Amino acid sequence: MNRQQYLAGMSVLLLSMLIIGSLIVSSWPAGEITNIGLDALGKGTFETYGVTFLVVGLVMFTSMLGGVFLAKEDDEE
Repeated sequence: MNRQQYLAGMSVLLLSMLIIGSLIVSSWPAGEITNIGLDALGKGTFETYGVTFLVVGLVMFTSMLGGVFLAKEDDEE
């Protein structure tokens, strides 16, 4: 095992321990269960986070185009 694999393994182990530890220590209070319709859910989501959805969609689209560009084979003739 080379040094890079060792450091990567230690980083993964440290990050996993940090995430699991924070999940165990955190308190997760239960809230009230409310019934809302799909119309209210859609309006609330897109009115509050509409710009965020557009930005995330744009980032996902450009990353998909980048993946296609990188995967495209070049003809070397």
